[in-house]
Amino acid sequence: MKTDEEIRNGIREALVYCRHEKGLTQEEVADLVEKKPTTIASWEQGLSLPNVQTLYRLAEYYKKSLAFMYGEEEEEGEL
Repeated sequence: MKTDEEIRNGIREALVYCRHEKGLTQEEVADLVEKKPTTIASWEQGLSLPNVQTLYRLAEYYKKSLAFMYGEEEEEGEL
């Protein structure tokens, strides 16, 4: 079973990976999920986490599974 820190790191890594893969800025992601850019930065630094609903919305937008967003699934050698 993963520790809380491992889960947090998995989410953090997936959020950064997906944003870069789409070529988005933190501001663009913030607009997408109706949050402040500082919130996105906090998620990507692992200081806080998105709620489940927001993570689901991001997974849909990025066309990734929730398992991928939690760092459970690898994709093309990433994560």
